Amino acid sequence: MAEILPIDALLPHRGAMRFLDEAVELAADRAVCRGRVRADNPFLRDDAQGTPVLDPVALVEFIAQASAALVSAQDPSRGPVQGWLVGGRNLDLTGEPVPVGALLEVEVTEVAKVGGFASFDGIVRHDGRVVARGNVKVFKATEESP
Repeated sequence: MAEILPIDALLPHRGAMRFLDEAVELAADRAVCRGRVRADNPFLRDDAQGTPVLDPVALVEFIAQASAALVSAQDPSRGPVQGWLVGGRNLDLTGEPVPVGALLEVEVTEVAKVGGFASFDGIVRHDGRVVARGNVKVFKATEESP
């Protein structure tokens, strides 16, 4: 298992766009992270009762950020690795309401890597229930990247 580093050392995201608060497990090809849905999250919307809840599409970004934490942990000497979410497949967003204050657990496993591209399977849980799962593709920036 890799050393658990502070989330600021693993993610380039800052402010309202940083969804994760901690990495709780890091291995060579797997990470488990947690993040609390904050009131400043830009993906909040009101439900039918006017209560702010997280738009389910934001759960894909939770998976992408956990993937970024794993990539950064693979080479901590580089610091947070810049990258881009370039695609997703087999995404299942349950639509279960995720309220402000909810603690989400995100588990990702790296399943493929070719050059600067990598593919990760991810699961997001809220109160032990799966609220999202699927595969994301990311591109890791290099010194040669624009």
